[in-house]
Amino acid sequence: MLETLQSTFLPVPTYYGFFEDEEGSHLIMSFEEGMTLRKAFSLAKTEQEKCKLMNSFGELIRKLHELPLNEPLRKSVPWLDGQLKQAEINLHEGGTDGNDVLLEKLHAEKPAPILETMIHGDCTMENVLVRDGKVETFIDVADLTIGDPRYDVALAVRRFTNHPQYIDAFYDGYQRLAISKEEYAYFDQGLYEFF
Repeated sequence: MLETLQSTFLPVPTYYGFFEDEEGSHLIMSFEEGMTLRKAFSLAKTEQEKCKLMNSFGELIRKLHELPLNEPLRKSVPWLDGQLKQAEINLHEGGTDGNDVLLEKLHAEKPAPILETMIHGDCTMENVLVRDGKVETFIDVADLTIGDPRYDVALAVRRFTNHPQYIDAFYDGYQRLAISKEEYAYFDQGLYEFF
């Protein structure tokens, strides 16, 4: 995925190579300066600093969601249908926080489809780096694909449901769709439980 993204303007580590040997697999990529958004947020001293971080997080996700689609990443079924199928597999293999009742609910309450975009797929505070007070780089892009942008947004704001000032700052930077409480619950407290 890193190799694929090198031709875009999306800020990710530079891919140098990949090889396997008897000891394992090895990805060679650039070292990126910065700290995770979670760490930067915990070190921020003022509400203004925290809002600036959330605003730049929204801006970075907007850049991703506005990228031209990388068609080889498109699956034969809509992303959400594929994720629900994978959720069922993950449930039967064990190791998820989800259960049969939640999976049934996800199938029954599936939101109306929207235009798919490029998505990170695990867009949490741990998977972006902050440098000089601004969220600048995506890391851990293994799940990047064409999918439902509401999933990225739900994971991005998940820690701030009781802090509207941070969510407002995020959306000021994101400037695209705002998800409803129901969509947030579906993606973060529902689908994400299986991944």
